[in-house]
Amino acid sequence: MTVPTPESAAALLAEADAAGARVRRESSPAASTFLVTLGCASAGFFLAQPVADGERAVGATAVVYALAVLGAAAALVAGRGSVRAGFSQRFGTAMGAWGAVLAVGLAVGTTVPGLAHDWAWWAPLALAVAAPCLAGAWRERPR
Repeated sequence: MTVPTPESAAALLAEADAAGARVRRESSPAASTFLVTLGCASAGFFLAQPVADGERAVGATAVVYALAVLGAAAALVAGRGSVRAGFSQRFGTAMGAWGAVLAVGLAVGTTVPGLAHDWAWWAPLALAVAAPCLAGAWRERPR
């Protein structure tokens, strides 16, 4: 092995810095797009609950919601690319917070009498379920 000269070491470090900047700049928007879609679809699903009249309407909103989530997941898988360091932790945190709000919101909203058609329950919950996804999308956007 040859000992690098200061000039060759500086060139290699500059090349590594340029590669890192390129990854940060050209990282895939797929994760951010998925999170925005998931957050907006979840909020829309929650906002549809107070106006859904009967099981058929609730079922229809659930089908539209499921198709939006499946489409977003397919786009996420198809659009995989480079991600910034720490992505797994940030993405997991956003998905965990979203899942917790979704599960608690649906469980309480569909089992507590009187909440099924109550805007005072579903409207703030729509914001709460979208917030982790939108915050996660902001953090994962290409820079």
